[in-house]
Order: sequence, then structure tokens, then C-alpha cells
Amino acid sequence: MSIALALSAMVLLGSTHFINGVLARFYPPLNIAFYTHLGGALVAFLGALLFSTWEPNVWIWGALSGIGSALGAWLLYQGLSRAPFAIVVPVSAVAMVTIALGLSLVFLGERPNGWVWLGVMIALPAIWLTAGGGKPNKARMNSSTRAGLLLGLGAGLGFALQLHLLGQVPNQAAFYDIALCMLSGAVCCLPFYQHAHPVRKRFPLLATIAGGISALGLTLYALSRQDQLAIISIVIVSMYPLIPVVFGSLVRRERVSGASMVGIVLSIAAMMVIVAGSG
Repeated sequence: MSIALALSAMVLLGSTHFINGVLARFYPPLNIAFYTHLGGALVAFLGALLFSTWEPNVWIWGALSGIGSALGAWLLYQGLSRAPFAIVVPVSAVAMVTIALGLSLVFLGERPNGWVWLGVMIALPAIWLTAGGGKPNKARMNSSTRAGLLLGLGAGLGFALQLHLLGQVPNQAAFYDIALCMLSGAVCCLPFYQHAHPVRKRFPLLATIAGGISALGLTLYALSRQDQLAIISIVIVSMYPLIPVVFGSLVRRERVSGASMVGIVLSIAAMMVIVAGSG
């Protein structure tokens, strides 16, 4: 059941990134981040009123994870504004899962078996390739690219903190945890809000809907951690770049590169190995 929850979370979070990736071509990215967090907070608070009960420490974990989420979004968009997509996104994705794994090992004392570790070793290059990363090119290593690498690492750290801090509360308070996370992220993004052209006023609604999808995905991720090693949930959810690549190919008829195709195959193999190991 926990594996199914983690896989569902991956699909929902990947769908959010696909929607926001399309919007980012026409609308300020940090505005998208703000409305995504706001929409997530609205949906999660509604879910909390219907399905959750309040726990004393929820506001601490929720607020801190929201700061990590906003920090990750801000650094990611800063990196994308300075360096190529194929450098910043893979670096942030791999840094996110690596740092989150390290936090789970150190602070949660998890000891996965050999099969899970094999899945992790397959998943890291899979995430890199699926997200668009390729062989490093010395000609591309100029000052802006180096800045993009550092910002990508910082974004990965922010998102890793979000993943680590989420799920630190009991199942019955999961929606409150996500709601406070998204609200905290929205507050952090608000100072960077930019006024957009009136023609683009419909985009906030789409970003808000994407935020609602994200809130559901994060809730499923938090629930999936309750009955299995956090490492397993983290690795599965971190393979969300699969979804924008597949949706881009099916919906927008975008060409899938050879590297991304290899990444997709490796991602499927990694998930199969992790599922076998967790059984």
C-alpha cells in the first residue's frame, strides 16, 4: 500500500511540474510558485477540516518544510534564469534525492537492505538523464553555468529539507502539515511577486489548480512514509521528472531525447528493484 501511495504521489507531483512548466513559458515563474503554494494551502486546509485532526507540533514541521519548498523554488528559478535547463534541473533533482537520503540515514537511523540500495544507485543516474542532463561539456562551464550549478545544488537542498520535514507528524494530521507547508511557502514567495500583463490573468487559476494537485501528492507522500522506510518513498517520489517528459511527448508532441529515454528505462528498473526489495 505504501508503494502505491508513493507512486501516486510521484504522478501527482510530476503533473504539477508539467502544468507549471507550460505556464512558465508565459508567466513569471515566481508568481507560479506563489499561486501553486496558495492553491495547495487551500486544498490541504479543506482536506484538514474534513479528514485530519490537529497535533501540537504540526505548525512547526509545516512552517519549516514550507520555507524549504519556497527556498528550493526561488533558487531553482534563479538558476534557470542564468544557466541552461539541462544543467540546473538535473543537478537540483539529483541533489534533492541525495541530500534527502542522507538526512534519512543520519536523523532517522534507517538501514535499507541491499536491494533498496541497488535501486537507489540505479535511480540517481535515471533522475539525472530523465531530467535532461547529459555528459558534462567543458565549453559550457562559464561563470553563469557555474552559478547555475550552485543554485541548482541550493534548490536541491531546499526541496530535500521539504521532503525530510514532511511526514514527521502522525497520519491523522497529514493534511494540516501540508496546508501549513504550502501556506508558509506562499508567504515566502509573496515578496517576489511580479505584476503581469492583463492577458495573462487566467494563468493564476491554472497555477492554483496545480497547487491543489501538488497538495494531494505531498499528502500521499507523507502517508506513504508511515509504513515503510522514508528512503523508499523519497526515491520513488524523486522520479517525478518521468511525468513531465512522458506528458510532454504525448500531449505536446515533444521529442524525447535518447538520454531521457535511457533515464525512463532506468527509472522503471529502479522502481522494480525497490519494490522487490521492500517486499
